[in-house]
Formats: sequence, structure tokens, C-alpha cells
Amino acid sequence: MTDRTPAEGRHWGQLLRFALVGGTNTAVTLALFVLLQRWLSAPVAYTIVFALGLAYTTALTATVVFGSRLSWRSAALFAGGYLAVYGIGLLVIRLLTTFWDPSSLVTATVTVVVTAPLNFLVGRLLFDDRPAATQAPAAG
Repeated sequence: MTDRTPAEGRHWGQLLRFALVGGTNTAVTLALFVLLQRWLSAPVAYTIVFALGLAYTTALTATVVFGSRLSWRSAALFAGGYLAVYGIGLLVIRLLTTFWDPSSLVTATVTVVVTAPLNFLVGRLLFDDRPAATQAPAAG
């Protein structure tokens, strides 16, 4: 027998689904970020992979992670939150490259470690604020 409440179980499920969606996004964008830095500056490479990751996560965070309906309004709000996190990511890159000369892998990894938890919080604040009974599957 477990002492976990249904809400706690739901939150663990969200965290697991976020990890799966975010993990696939992170793996692909991290590899692409490192690769693009061979030809582009870190901020430009980060911007490209961020835009690709934003499209992917916007589509899947509401529906797959939080079981919520994705509307144009919620997608725009989510994208706005993600853009704020993007700014934090750029600040991390700026700080790393100003005070240290890390490899592209270190730069990418530290940036992801800082921004991934913030992105989960953005999604949770937007999509998990409604009671589960009012959440509907995404419209096609």
C-alpha cells in the first residue's frame, strides 16, 4: 500500500512525461547545438536549436505531459514563457563565455541544466492550473 495521493501520482506522471518529451528534445537539440557551434557562434546556434525545440515542446507539453488542451492562446503563452527562459539561457551562455572558456559541450550542458527545470515550471503553471476534470484532449 502507498501513502501517495492521486495528485502526487499525477504530478509524478507529469514529471516522467516531461522527462521523456524533454529528454528527446534535449538529446536532439544538444547534439545539434554542439554540431552547429562548429560553424556558428554559440548564441546563433542556441537560437536555432531553441526555435526547433520550442515548436516540438509546444506541441507536446500541453497534450502529452499535462493532458491539457492546446489552444492558440495557451500556445502563445507557453511560447512567451519559453522565450523568457531563452533569455535566461543566453545570459548563462554570456556568463560562461565571459568568465571562462568552456567547450561547446560544457556550454550546451550547463545551459540545459539551468533552462530545463524552468521550462517544466512554465508548462506546469500554464497547463496544470486547471482541475483535471476540465482538461480535454487536444483538438486536431
